[in-house]
Order: sequence, then structure tokens, then C-alpha cells
Amino acid sequence: MKRLCLAALIAFGVTAPAEAGWFRGDGYLPECHSRQVLATVAQKFAYANRKTFHWGVKIEAVTDVYEKPEQIQAHSDIGRRYCRGTAWMTDGSQSEVAYLIETRQGFASVGWRVESCLPAYDEWHVYGSWCRSIRP
Repeated sequence: MKRLCLAALIAFGVTAPAEAGWFRGDGYLPECHSRQVLATVAQKFAYANRKTFHWGVKIEAVTDVYEKPEQIQAHSDIGRRYCRGTAWMTDGSQSEVAYLIETRQGFASVGWRVESCLPAYDEWHVYGSWCRSIRP
């Protein structure tokens, strides 16, 4: 009976369709337009605004999102997506936003993380001039 149950579990596991984003520990990399990724970009900007810069604006929405292909074809165990879009601020202005999604960069190399930069708001050039270090 144990063998039958084990065989059924193996067969179900092999034939069941995988959900999008199901395997986050190794190789899952969300899309640039993922709601979770865009929320992370807005949260990081809000944190920087609240704790350091006090610009008085927040990211209201991100539109025109697209992925820039990586130009260097070097082998790496870290998956990367280079993304860009237009950030609409709460004061009605807009700004370019560049962000990088990397897999295996979460806590203990499990999961993914997002590094984002708005060139107009990067006073200290944390990511280089006009966010060069997170562009392909």
C-alpha cells in the first residue's frame, strides 16, 4: 500500500502543472511587470523617502514597463532581469525607473530581490551616474 501511495504521489507530481512562481528557492525569477515586483519598487522608494530624503512624494504607479536584454552572455548561477519603466509620482510628475531583479539573492540565497533606482531622485549616486550599475 505504501508503494502504491508513493507511486501515486510521484505520478501526480510529475504530471501536475506548475503554478507561476511556485519554485522560488532555485531559479524562479518574476516578470518585470509582476505586481509583487512593482510593489517592492514602490516600497523601497517610500522607505528611502521616509527615512532619509524626505522628498514628500511616493510612487503611485509604474507604467510602460519593459525588459532590457542582458548584453553580456557570461554564465552565472544568478538569474537577472533588467527592467525599466515610467514611475508616476503622487505629485503628478513622472520619472524614469530602472530596476534589477535577481534570483538567489534573498535570505540565505533563497528567493529573489529587487534593486531599483530613479535617476532624478538618486542624489547620492548610490547606483552610479544615472543608475548605471543596475542597467544592462
